[in-house]
Amino acid sequence: MKGDKSGRKGQLSVATEVFEVAPSLHVVELRKTGGDTLEFHKFYKTFSSGLKDVVWNTDGAAQDHKV
Repeated sequence: MKGDKSGRKGQLSVATEVFEVAPSLHVVELRKTGGDTLEFHKFYKTFSSGLKDVVWNTDGAAQDHKV
């Protein structure tokens, strides 16, 4: 993923790791590595809502993401 505009604290940087839990189950971790926290929250909300049809969440898991 690559962005083309800077936020108020520079360009947002996001690290992504994909873990294979089972052959048909993967966990994706997104972590802010630079830039503004508010911009990351906006990015995360847009990103995760775009995946709503393929993401499985337990109750409350969407609010428990770490920044």
